[in-house]
Amino acid sequence: LNSIMPSVQREFSYKDMRMVSRIFSNIIDAKSPFTGSHSRGISKKTGILCQYYGFDEEIYWKMRIAADLHDLGKLMVPNDILDKPGTLGREEIMVIRSHPFYTRKTLEGMAGFEEIAEWASNHHEKLDGHGYPFGLDGSRLDFNSRLLGCVDIYQALTENRPYRKAMSHEKAITLMRTMVKNNLIDGSIVEDINSVFHALPVNV
Repeated sequence: LNSIMPSVQREFSYKDMRMVSRIFSNIIDAKSPFTGSHSRGISKKTGILCQYYGFDEEIYWKMRIAADLHDLGKLMVPNDILDKPGTLGREEIMVIRSHPFYTRKTLEGMAGFEEIAEWASNHHEKLDGHGYPFGLDGSRLDFNSRLLGCVDIYQALTENRPYRKAMSHEKAITLMRTMVKNNLIDGSIVEDINSVFHALPVNV
């Protein structure tokens, strides 16, 4: 990846780089039939929220790139684990949970991608410190990391998976509010997701 993606510091804007990251997001999503639009959906919804929060153009495009590439590490996960309809074993769970680590290791060495690597790889961290891969708690998770984590959860809940049907917006928000009560995710962001996404078409 490092040899394919050009350096943003010399001649490419983040908006330009987003055209490349979008291609990689399609490759990531195509790895499994059950994640065929996952990264694309997260990127679109992240963009909508960035506009809602009034982020400047540079942060907007960095967040779109982070959303595109957040599951880059899943390219290291075998499909027989990704697509397994039954319960995963302990070793299989550990393999799945390694993917944000590989996302970080791939992106953090790229010039200009320091924040993108952080946001993209923190999407499974939790405020109580019991997320993965690094067990970061709320004091070490900035707003954009929290935002991407919440959008990832919402997108996953509202799409079909091998082990369950897609949830409605209302059911997803109810479950996310329970996660807020358990100090896992940011409550203010969940309520903003509820306000902004409740009227969105299902395929956005």
